[in-house]
Amino acid sequence: MPFVTVRHFTEDDIPTRTALLRESRFQANLTDFAVVSADDALTANQRRTIEREHAVKRMFTLCGSGGGTVGFAWITSIDWPGQTCELSFGVLPECRGRYGAAAVAAAHAHIRAELNMRVVVNQVLEHNTMLVPAELLSEQRRVRCAYDSYTVGEWRTACYWTESEQDVARQREQAAQRRRAIADRIRTASASPLPS
Repeated sequence: MPFVTVRHFTEDDIPTRTALLRESRFQANLTDFAVVSADDALTANQRRTIEREHAVKRMFTLCGSGGGTVGFAWITSIDWPGQTCELSFGVLPECRGRYGAAAVAAAHAHIRAELNMRVVVNQVLEHNTMLVPAELLSEQRRVRCAYDSYTVGEWRTACYWTESEQDVARQREQAAQRRRAIADRIRTASASPLPS
C-alpha cells in the first residue's frame, strides 16, 4: 500500500481542491455544490474554513510519498466533548487507483491520533463504489437513508455507519492474523522437501 501523510490544508491548496470539487465523478459521488458556485465563492468558503471555522470543520491535504498532493479530507459535525465527527474525503482522479485506500486509512489514523476522535461517522452514497464494493457497503451500513443527497440531477441514497476505536483495533488484529497465517503457510511450504 502506498505511503500517505496528512497535513493541514492551506490557501495554496485551494485551486487544486476547487478543481476536484468540480470533477464529474466527485460531484456524482459526494456533492455538486461546486457546479453552482462561482470561483470566488468557492475560494471564500475554503478560506473561511481555514481562518474561522476550526471549531466546526477542519480540512487536510493528503500527500503521497514524494510530498505531492493526492487528495483532501475534511471533518464536519464535530462533537469535541463526545470525540466524534464525520469524515469526508476526495482523492484526485489520477491518484484514485493507487492512493485511494491508503488516503482513507491515513485520514482516519490522523484524526484519531492528532484530534483525539474516538468515533468516526462514515457516509457513502449507495451508488458510489469507488472504494467500497456494493456488497461490503451493504454489510457495513447501519443506516440507509433514501433521498439523502441531491447530486447531478438525481436524489441519492446514503449509507451511514460508525467506526469506533474498538472497531479499528479489531480490524488491525484481523489484518495481523491474516498476515501471520500467510507467513506460516509460506514458511511451511518452503520448509517442505521438493518432490523428486
